Amino acid sequence: FINDLFPKDWKSFLLGRDDEYLKAPSDAIKASFFSDIANLDVVYTPRFNSDRYIDGERVSYFNPQLGRIAGADDSFSVEKRDDWFTDDEVAARLSRNIGGFDAALYGYHGFWKSPMGFDAVSGNATYPRLDVYGASVRGNVLKGVGSMEAGYYDSLEDCSGDDPLIPNSQTRFLAGYEQELVTDFTVGAQYYLEHMMGYASYRAAMPDGTVPADEDRHVLTFRLTWMALHQSLRLSFFTFYSPSDNDAYLRPTAYYRFDDHWTASIGANLFMGESERTF
Repeated sequence: FINDLFPKDWKSFLLGRDDEYLKAPSDAIKASFFSDIANLDVVYTPRFNSDRYIDGERVSYFNPQLGRIAGADDSFSVEKRDDWFTDDEVAARLSRNIGGFDAALYGYHGFWKSPMGFDAVSGNATYPRLDVYGASVRGNVLKGVGSMEAGYYDSLEDCSGDDPLIPNSQTRFLAGYEQELVTDFTVGAQYYLEHMMGYASYRAAMPDGTVPADEDRHVLTFRLTWMALHQSLRLSFFTFYSPSDNDAYLRPTAYYRFDDHWTASIGANLFMGESERTF
């Protein structure tokens, strides 16, 4: 999700629930305009909707302030952004079909979706202001579907990148390809890059003894999907692997549809990595 800045439910995803529950609900107003030149979608959210982020309640995480894994007993306070029409968000997409490819431009004005900032005075985590500009293209490539997407995350409260309490601006890139190799057997792969801007200023501003983040974060994803028994059985294997973080997340699942009313599923969430600090 580079240019999709609507709230995500990371707790649901990392607990192994169905993929569609990764998108959290959002109260917003949408308007669409259609023409022969291009189509325009505009979404206005009058009150900020944050991600359902990892906070230790259901899933533990590494807390850099504590220097260890944190859980439900290590709750942290967050500075809320819930003022109507002041803490609002605007997202827009301009799209059209060009030579058989779906192309789009994106814009977003709002806040980092998770509390990635920190106020040293109040001791609260914060949602810093954020603008995002991006583009995407998707269409038939060879015998499958290829896609490319990019975005620039403009961290408005740390333009110079020298404030260690506010996330730096970033450029993000995603390339993917999906193909049905044989009937009912589909293979998909993606490459994701997250590049931190102003890295030299970030390193210079880091307090002594703090472990810095990497300038570039790489993530590879791989998905296998097989439908069988007249598509009543679906087997899926979804893998995340980060060569820069040296960690991985595996999601094998199996679904069986008995009839139009009953479905059974079983799966696993497998985490592995060299460092407890990585996502």
